[in-house]
Amino acid sequence: MLLCRMELQGKGAGSPEGLVTRILKLEPNLPIPVPIERLCKQLDISDIRSLETAGFEGGLVTDAERSEGVILVNEASHYYRRRFTIGHELGHFLLPTHIPDQEGRFLCSREDMALLSAKESDRRGRMEVEANRFASLILIPPPHLRKRLGKSEPDLSALIGLADDFKVSKQAMSRAYADYHEHLTAVIGVKDDEIIWISKNRLKFPFIQPGIGDPVPLASLLNRGTHRPGVASAFATCLPDHWIEVARGTRAPGLHEQVYRQHDGYALILLHLEQAADEEEEAEEADLERRWQPRFRC
Repeated sequence: MLLCRMELQGKGAGSPEGLVTRILKLEPNLPIPVPIERLCKQLDISDIRSLETAGFEGGLVTDAERSEGVILVNEASHYYRRRFTIGHELGHFLLPTHIPDQEGRFLCSREDMALLSAKESDRRGRMEVEANRFASLILIPPPHLRKRLGKSEPDLSALIGLADDFKVSKQAMSRAYADYHEHLTAVIGVKDDEIIWISKNRLKFPFIQPGIGDPVPLASLLNRGTHRPGVASAFATCLPDHWIEVARGTRAPGLHEQVYRQHDGYALILLHLEQAADEEEEAEEADLERRWQPRFRC
């Protein structure tokens, strides 16, 4: 890689999408999994060190001019999480509007790295959201993911394979999978039959009724039969109103459910929503319009 930070400056460099778009233009053959540590060195991160501050996943130390930086990582975390942490802190370093709470030093918790949205008045929260978007986009570049997805049908085995190929967590891949798969999908993370996270296309997929902290619906495929850990189930048709809001007087869409039991009480649930023919045409038109826009969406 011959990339340097000076080439990232200018119009568009103030957003995660703009930065990643530039990186991908300059490095069109960026390998997968993305060599995030090597990329950091190309972009003036002089070192990646172990973080010794308890309660935090990552940190960034830099000078006022940001001539170079040092990324700090919780070495006790899983390798895939450490990769996301490095991407997150690189985002803080490259985004010019990111100003640390302490002079020259960012410290980021696990909660910070789970933020997907923040209020307009929450400056720090918005910085964490942007750093998360940057990490997701640089580790799972949308053009590369779309190529891998192709015209495939939704499937949890494929999703888990993609997470391993890109060297990211199942949750990070679930967010990208729901955003970029051509079929309407949602992926739900479960611990001890309680919903702990939901990943779906926020523009297209309907509102999911049970929220984070709620139990999985009793009628869910997860609660029907025995599921062997490490093996994705077959899809089963389920009643849509167990999972999504269906307006009174409207025809309920077809909804299919797949389950992947993990260990220690964890599980993934994939929901695949069927689209009517006219809805598919509208979705294709909207997708074409988005592709003409100068940047991709996270």
